[in-house]
Amino acid sequence: MTTYNIPQKGWRRIYALFVDAWMVLHEKTHPQHTSLYYNRLQLMVMGIYPNKEQRRSPLRHLWHRIVLLQTNLFLVTLLFALPESANNIVDFGQNILWIVSCFYLSVKWHYLYFRADDVDEIINDLDECHCQAVSGATAPIIRREQRRFFLIESSLTLGWHVSNTLFIVLTLSQPLWTDQKLPFIAAYPFEWHDPEKHPIAHAVIYIWQSYFVAYNMACILYCDVLSAHLFGQLAINLKILCIELDTFARLHQGDEEKFRSQLGDLIKLHQRAIRNVNRVNEVFYAPLTMQMLTEFLLISLSAFETLASRQDLQVASRFIIFMILTFFHCAYYCYFGDMVTEYSKQVAQSAYGAYEWSPNSRIIRRDLLFMICRAQQPLSLTPSPFPPFNWITFMSEAKQQPQQQQQQQQQQQQ
Repeated sequence: MTTYNIPQKGWRRIYALFVDAWMVLHEKTHPQHTSLYYNRLQLMVMGIYPNKEQRRSPLRHLWHRIVLLQTNLFLVTLLFALPESANNIVDFGQNILWIVSCFYLSVKWHYLYFRADDVDEIINDLDECHCQAVSGATAPIIRREQRRFFLIESSLTLGWHVSNTLFIVLTLSQPLWTDQKLPFIAAYPFEWHDPEKHPIAHAVIYIWQSYFVAYNMACILYCDVLSAHLFGQLAINLKILCIELDTFARLHQGDEEKFRSQLGDLIKLHQRAIRNVNRVNEVFYAPLTMQMLTEFLLISLSAFETLASRQDLQVASRFIIFMILTFFHCAYYCYFGDMVTEYSKQVAQSAYGAYEWSPNSRIIRRDLLFMICRAQQPLSLTPSPFPPFNWITFMSEAKQQPQQQQQQQQQQQQ
């Protein structure tokens, strides 16, 4: 069976995830690391992950500052263009969409700049759980589930790469099939954005905007899949706990000492999972809160702009694509977030099943009862005071959009 040596330096780290996924799919190997580990490598290749190791390099540290500066400058140019597009509701709404998206980027990059080391701790702990040796009757089941989750995450990441590329192409080609002179409506000093007055400056700005959207869309892709895959790894650890609970009690029901030892290890695993969920809620509070707000605004604005420009199919199609991508982005997080909640509930059922097979020991049954009581409080990824990331939240958002569209149509008819 062939193995793949993961490069620790150089640009080849950016596709290490897909090479490992190919080996898992065709060679039936076990993933060497979690998808989180590879997503972090991808961010390092892009120069947007300023942890302690990266900050030791003066050039890397300078590049992180440049990324923050160019994002803020780009946001300022969009803000200055708002008055120019105020007379056109479609252009004005499009500008608001880009401003909200750029502000979201700015928040993400500032967050990584200050909290990359905390994110490292979570990734390393989850990767350690993934790489731990397993044995016994549950080993084949656990390895199969880990491979399945890894392939799901890798396939979804590949799909996001394709969608991201299509979005970049559509955005950069707008001046070719619309009246826009630049991919983004922006205002610069001395009217540098006007191709008739300053053709060279206009060309430079066009190149800069093209670079900005290509680079930042790639970076935000890796950053967001890392956040979503954190949810997935929390979910698989809870599922592994359920598998262990469903199996160990029957195997060791006649040996009280082994039962108590194995139960102690599973209780520690449960506590570790709870600690990791709480840690993610703490460390990712700011970006998750910003994401919840941003997705609500982007979906609402794109739905409004679609209705406002419905007579122009080319313009309306841009907003429809944007709205669909935002919906899928929200569903991506809610899909994995819902897994965390459901598997945390399932822990209580598995612990109750272990209770029925437990030896007649007061200490063992007390520990199982404590575990059942704790597991009856579902875990969730929640940017308080907003609702948690799960299917209930997603369906509430999906149902709200048709109601908003009907209200907007009624207002326009009046």
